[in-house]
Amino acid sequence: MVHLTRQLRERIIVWCHEQNKTLRVISELAGCSISTVFEVLRLYTEYGTVINPNARPRGRPRTLDMQDMNFVRSVIEGEPAIYLDELRDRVYNRLHSTCSLSA
Repeated sequence: MVHLTRQLRERIIVWCHEQNKTLRVISELAGCSISTVFEVLRLYTEYGTVINPNARPRGRPRTLDMQDMNFVRSVIEGEPAIYLDELRDRVYNRLHSTCSLSA
């Protein structure tokens, strides 16, 4: 399924239920397939929302929060030529958090 914003998903409901547009027209307006429109309508009918309430979050949790990232940014701004292993060591010493050197 194509990633659609919540706002666009809600527009799909309006186009279908309030403006009585066809599925083909809705798919063209939303820039997605007819099956994606069907899925949004199914979620709305089944759960009363355009977002699947049973969906699990994607990816793994972040290791560093925004405060940690601000610390990393300040170190890099203060020492632009710092080596990654030195930066990693500073992060660990200050935050007691390990992070990978991979991109």
